[in-house]
Amino acid sequence: MNSKCEFFIVKLILFMLLFGSSNVTIAQITKVKTIQEETPEQEVAAPYDSLKNICWENFRSQVGQILYLNDDAISKEWGVYSGITTMPRFEYSALVRKNWNMRYLPDSIIYKFTIGKGQHGSDYESVVGKYYYVNRLIEDPKNGSKKSGSNYSYELIMKDTPYDTVYYDFSSYVKFFGTFINTGYIEKLKQKYVGKELIINEDDSGLEKIGTGKYEKIPKGTHLKCTDISIEDGNQYHILLLLHHDKYGDFYADLTLGVEMERLDTPEMYKVRLQKETALARKYGKVNADLIIRNQVRTGWSKAMCRESWGAPKSVNVMSGAGGTTEQWVYSSSCYLYFKNGILTTIQY
Repeated sequence: MNSKCEFFIVKLILFMLLFGSSNVTIAQITKVKTIQEETPEQEVAAPYDSLKNICWENFRSQVGQILYLNDDAISKEWGVYSGITTMPRFEYSALVRKNWNMRYLPDSIIYKFTIGKGQHGSDYESVVGKYYYVNRLIEDPKNGSKKSGSNYSYELIMKDTPYDTVYYDFSSYVKFFGTFINTGYIEKLKQKYVGKELIINEDDSGLEKIGTGKYEKIPKGTHLKCTDISIEDGNQYHILLLLHHDKYGDFYADLTLGVEMERLDTPEMYKVRLQKETALARKYGKVNADLIIRNQVRTGWSKAMCRESWGAPKSVNVMSGAGGTTEQWVYSSSCYLYFKNGILTTIQY
């Protein structure tokens, strides 16, 4: 055996002895970042403190909020949704005015442009049913001091992939913001109603039943429990209060329209209502008391009874003549009550 071969065998034996021993430990290599990598800032939704959805009164306070673009039955049928753009329209118009060689093509700034059933706009499925973070409010520099004719645009960041930045234009003429719903508003409604009891407050009253949509009467005094706040599928922005009763089933009340809500009281409100009904029945009889509670009036009533039902008028016009004193109570431009010697004679709507 030559010397080179002997030297290799000796090294191999020493290596096996060294690392084969249980007393020998191998150092673990660790890594550390001496410079911390920057992570993108996360949008934080600002707290929402209103029981109103996005509207002209609060449009400025929507920055930092999360909006949901709800279904619209007509737009869904067309397959397009109007109003979502890739830049504010008034900014695009300003660019066109500065560059006369620029071809004015409004369709070019519509996000995910498509045409459906003769209508043009954004591809419906690409924008509807999505959540948007309101990054900022952009005001048209040409806006004057007066509210009329003022133009604005929301810069919106899509919360779902592909996380695009888009814009929604509106003006001071618009009192209704498409089908956008503030998610904070829904959360406020849930805090107010979900898990709480509401009571039917009128005889021969009722609500629409879930599943059939048919109006069903529910006895006065029936306690219903609110199970959830929901959005009516495909019906723009109708927000519904979902109610359950073990015997009568599941119903809904439309919070947007508010008509059904007039038939419901909280337990505290219902207690006050019963006390008021008892007091009115003692003064005017049960039949008249029931009409007053429903804010109705009847000829032959006294001024005190009418005031109990409709409240104080905006103004009163008094006319005296040979036949006595006539009073006109004005409630609006088309709503009047006429009294002859203190008795209601005419009701004008």
